[in-house]
Amino acid sequence: MNKKMVLAGALLLSLSGVALAGGAGAPTTGTNAQVQAATPAAIAAALREAGYKVTMNPSTPDSDPSMTVDTGDYQVDVWLSGCKAGVCSRATASSYWDYSDDEGSLDTELTNEWNGNYYTQAYVYEGSYYLDSTLPIRGGYTKAALKAWMVEYLDDVSAFEEELP
Repeated sequence: MNKKMVLAGALLLSLSGVALAGGAGAPTTGTNAQVQAATPAAIAAALREAGYKVTMNPSTPDSDPSMTVDTGDYQVDVWLSGCKAGVCSRATASSYWDYSDDEGSLDTELTNEWNGNYYTQAYVYEGSYYLDSTLPIRGGYTKAALKAWMVEYLDDVSAFEEELP
């Protein structure tokens, strides 16, 4: 009996570690838990299903697809990269705040402090603050993971915006 209890406890601890590390957490069911092909159309559809307005950007030869996601509060650029035969390996969400009229107020210390405390990446580029997050989608993704990634990213966007001068 003790052996079974120890094994059950070890299993529980290993599963809770995954959840604490941003892993699966509570099980999901239905189509949200099914692995989807990482195509631009499927990703756009999943974001629309989550309640966002998604506009595919015009495609150009030799460039990866991108889309604009209107969340109601923010407009987020989403780039897909590593695409081969219509299937992509990464999605990157990006938001920016234009300070080109007041470049003197740009503070790289703010971005360095942010980057030490958050998984999203903050940086200064050409007179603007940027905040990016990347989701690996090689081999597919679940709608639940995509939706959770966007919700967490938008939480960080809001928190980062509060830190801006």
